Amino acid sequence: MDTDKIKDFFVYNFEKMILVVVIGVSVFLIYSGSQQPVFTADNDPEQLKTKANQVKADIDLDHNDVVIDGEGDSERPSRRPTFDIVAATDRSATRVADSFYKAKNKWVAGTQSGQKIRRKDPLLSPPESLVLTAVASVISVQGSKDATYALMDLEAADPLEKVEKKSRRKKRRSNRGATGEEEGMGEEMMDEMMGEMMGMGAGPGGLGDSTGSDGPTRKFDGKYDFGYRPLTEDKINPVPTFGRFIVGTAVVPYKQIYEQYSLALSDGQGYKPGRDTPMFCDMQIRRADVTGKSVKDLKEEDWVALRWDRKLLTELAAQKWAGFAPEIIPDDYRDDALSLWLPPVLLDDYRSYASHPLIPTLSRAELERQAKAQEEGDDEPKLFNFDGDDESELVSPGSSQTSGGGSMGGMGSMGDMMGDMMGDMEGMGGGMGMGMGMAMMGRGLDANPPEYKLVRFYDFYTDELFDFKLPESPKPGKSYVYSIRYAVDDPNFPRFPAMQPQLNTLDPDVATRVKEMMTNVKTIDDRTKLSKKWSEWSEPSEPVRLPTLEEYYVGPVKAGKMNLWQVAGKEVQYTRDMPTATLATCNFDAKIDAKVPVRIEQLIEGAILSAKADHADVVDPITLEVKKTPPVEYVSGTTIVDIDGGLPLVNTEDLTGPGMILLFDQDGSLHLSDDVSDMEMYRINSYADERGE
Repeated sequence: MDTDKIKDFFVYNFEKMILVVVIGVSVFLIYSGSQQPVFTADNDPEQLKTKANQVKADIDLDHNDVVIDGEGDSERPSRRPTFDIVAATDRSATRVADSFYKAKNKWVAGTQSGQKIRRKDPLLSPPESLVLTAVASVISVQGSKDATYALMDLEAADPLEKVEKKSRRKKRRSNRGATGEEEGMGEEMMDEMMGEMMGMGAGPGGLGDSTGSDGPTRKFDGKYDFGYRPLTEDKINPVPTFGRFIVGTAVVPYKQIYEQYSLALSDGQGYKPGRDTPMFCDMQIRRADVTGKSVKDLKEEDWVALRWDRKLLTELAAQKWAGFAPEIIPDDYRDDALSLWLPPVLLDDYRSYASHPLIPTLSRAELERQAKAQEEGDDEPKLFNFDGDDESELVSPGSSQTSGGGSMGGMGSMGDMMGDMMGDMEGMGGGMGMGMGMAMMGRGLDANPPEYKLVRFYDFYTDELFDFKLPESPKPGKSYVYSIRYAVDDPNFPRFPAMQPQLNTLDPDVATRVKEMMTNVKTIDDRTKLSKKWSEWSEPSEPVRLPTLEEYYVGPVKAGKMNLWQVAGKEVQYTRDMPTATLATCNFDAKIDAKVPVRIEQLIEGAILSAKADHADVVDPITLEVKKTPPVEYVSGTTIVDIDGGLPLVNTEDLTGPGMILLFDQDGSLHLSDDVSDMEMYRINSYADERGE
């Protein structure tokens, strides 16, 4: 049958096929209906009608009493309201007797009613909580273009031998199904692989070696570099130099001073927030030698004024230092006249003496956001708001909150900053700039001033640090106490003449003082000096002295073995083996301007921390390369008095209890050190990571 015949068949028989389909569906429906059960067989229409009428009657009944009064049980309690709105409405419409609110003693105008409130001198609270820290460290100074330093000429240090780790004998099933021995083997293999990878291409922060033109060079791990990282630029050649100095920190009760300003000035005529709120402008430091004497025996002539004020330290930072360490204190708690620059300390962590225990680590805005988040209980991560309605505030460029790492200390961006600061310094001593006056006029009220402002100052041992003998420089071996005071711009006699308040608005005593100062002003410098209103001196600090040239950090402590003997019915302990300890001693070598670490093992009670070695591995603080020194020998007077701890812990073989060492320092004081507190510094100075410990 060809295609045309098939088409003709469907065309002529299409209606017949549809009829056949309709007849088939009809037969199927008739058959399906015949198989359905009879509805009246199981359901009586009369009964269904009766039930429907009963439900309708139940719905039409009033159930309000049952709903309101309930059933008297816990499942359906009463809902009847107890508040009597009618009685409450009657009470609100009843008048209150106003006899209680009528004034009994009326104010009568007297002799004081027409007088003005005069401006007084605000009280200035002295600085508080003076804390001193003796520091021995290496800082970065500016060298000439072709200047070198001793560490550059030393040869590269040799690679350290890896310490073989003891495998654990006790099998312990891990979460991944491996036993303790298998897991330990896996960790060792991973450490070896990581060591090889780091050795192949480690950068300045790597643990392994890097390949240079002269062969492999060990690099100090950058994660242990806690200090300032110098930036080498065209005009600046950073050179390390060792030195000792004393850092002092204190707090000024800023909120208390702010309130005193408000009490003395806010109600007076011509109140201006830019002038009549605290503006610090200077600070003075004095020191007294208390070697062999008590602080109570000090007289006024015993105090020596120090020269390290803001102006001199700014000149030092601009002309001598190769950068400066990044600031860690939020701007809310600092003032440029009180918090001096942080020196560019290399490698060492300067955070402990850069701040003060009473100064928060978070800014006021961060603290407010943190408190708000705790109140709201919002633990979910905050998503970015594309509408730009975030309430976050941006800090000023170059502030502590936006700086990080060594970038802040770069001298490239420091030149302009120092130029501006030096201009301010000139204004403080001589020419009065318009910038200061504009800053005063632009200042506003602070609704919630911070509790404290940080005071930070230094006393450098210049003979060592800058190779310059200063007569008032502190001397090693002597004990000193310090005292500080600050100055504010006098609100009743400001240094900017345009801000001078009218004499008729001043308190009589204040007006007399201001008139006397006006008669003594001949030049701008005279007004600058007289406009400084000084606080009282702070209480003397605790005695402090320059640190020694030695540091020590406790390492592993091994307990001695004890035997028990029965003597006359009593147990007597007998020490068979003395306890031993390992220490990392660090001696500051002025010849190479570096801290030289030497690891000393098998130290017993009575041992002296003198170190002698064929060589020592020293870190170049500029390049972080590890160099090898010639034979070293350091004589120490520090003696180990007692060793305790280090006993194996129960149910373990490779863990011991904390070890403690009592040392008699070479400066004549006792120090108690332990291996837990010194663990990080011991591992850093003994290169424990490189040795695989």
